[in-house]
Formats: sequence, structure tokens, C-alpha cells
Amino acid sequence: MKWNKSIALSACLVSATLLTGCPGGGGGNNSDPGGNPPPPNNGMAPASLEGITITVTVTGGQSPFSSTGSYTFTQTSGNGNSGSYMLNGQGGVQSNIGTYTYSANGAIGTLTETEQSGTLVNNTLTFTTTNSGTIYSSSPQGQGPVDVGGNETGTFTIN
Repeated sequence: MKWNKSIALSACLVSATLLTGCPGGGGGNNSDPGGNPPPPNNGMAPASLEGITITVTVTGGQSPFSSTGSYTFTQTSGNGNSGSYMLNGQGGVQSNIGTYTYSANGAIGTLTETEQSGTLVNNTLTFTTTNSGTIYSSSPQGQGPVDVGGNETGTFTIN
């Protein structure tokens, strides 16, 4: 009987600890057990790209994407969630034009480009501040007439 009460008391203490948190644990700041702060997530993706220019610095890539260089993405027509765009590439990044769609969910912006050639490029923009973050771009391989495969990573700012 004492054994069952000890187990019940231990279970209650563990439950209470889980519900209230541990003292000195940082108040739920999502730090890892090693005490490292979480990555910043202070940014919210804009609801649309209306009037916004995205400037990207490439940090890595797998062919046929570039592994170096930079580019700017500018909406040329549309409502900020779909329309036409111009991409001005430098240092190994090819310039192109085409159509796009864009949506936002929290700190993530999803930008899909269909280049004039027909190549589909999926971009995930992760905002870590209100106007900057990281970008991952890829093209599916073999799912369409000009889908090329490959991927690219980088950092971006918007203005």
C-alpha cells in the first residue's frame, strides 16, 4: 500500500513539474538544454510582395542553380500575390522573367516562380527579422518539360 502511495506521489510531482516548468529554466524561451538561445524568429512574412524588392545573396547551390552570386526579384505587375516578375542576376545567377505566386504563413513566405522558359522554381523565405532571413530555392526534377532539379540557399533582405 505504501508502495502505491509512493508511486502516486511521484507521478503527481512529475506532472506538477511538467505543468509549471522548472525554476530557472528561462520561462519557456525554447532554449535547448545546453543553454543556447533559440534562433531569432522576430519576423513575419509580408502578406504580399506589393512594392517589395527581394535582394538575395547566394550561399550555396547544386547544379543547375548557382552556388555564388546574387540577384534581385522585383514584381513588375500583379497584386503582390500573383503576377509577373523580373529577376536581375549577378555573379553566376542568370537573369530571367516570368510569372509568380506568393503566400505567407507566419514567418514563412512561399514564392513560386514560373520562368519564361517554363522552369518552375519553388522558394521558401524564412523571415528571422521583419525584413531579412534565409531562402531555399529548388526546382522539381523531371516533373515537367523543363523542370531542371537542383537547389540553392541564401540570405535575403526586402525593401
